Amino acid sequence: MKYLVLLFLLFSCKIQEKRNLLITNKWEYKFAEDCISNILFRADGTYENYNCERDYPYSGIYKIKRDTIYLIEIDLLSDVPSINEENNYKTGIICKNKLIYKGSFLQYVSWENYDHENNKWSGDIIFPEKIFYIKVAK
Repeated sequence: MKYLVLLFLLFSCKIQEKRNLLITNKWEYKFAEDCISNILFRADGTYENYNCERDYPYSGIYKIKRDTIYLIEIDLLSDVPSINEENNYKTGIICKNKLIYKGSFLQYVSWENYDHENNKWSGDIIFPEKIFYIKVAK
């Protein structure tokens, strides 16, 4: 039993160490010469992911499991104005992204959209192995 408690404590410390490294740094992906996307992680479990291609900041919550970081994006459910005005400001989970923590960089692995009309996930869209967010100082 003592060994299980010790293993749990060691695992918890590793997760906290990764969280600290995430939130004390800015992570950038250079899409093109004049286009740099970035991710900022916060201590409260939220993140902001600025996409330079769309000039839009996505945000949501993140979870860490071992060396994998899951980004759960929360945004407006529709960009198209609705006749029913209360629907214009509804937010929800838009997509999930998966990144692998590799020390000085994060490797983008996959992304999955949520289809709110049919209440189902699209299935993983696998990224090429060349999409990396590099750690830079805040």
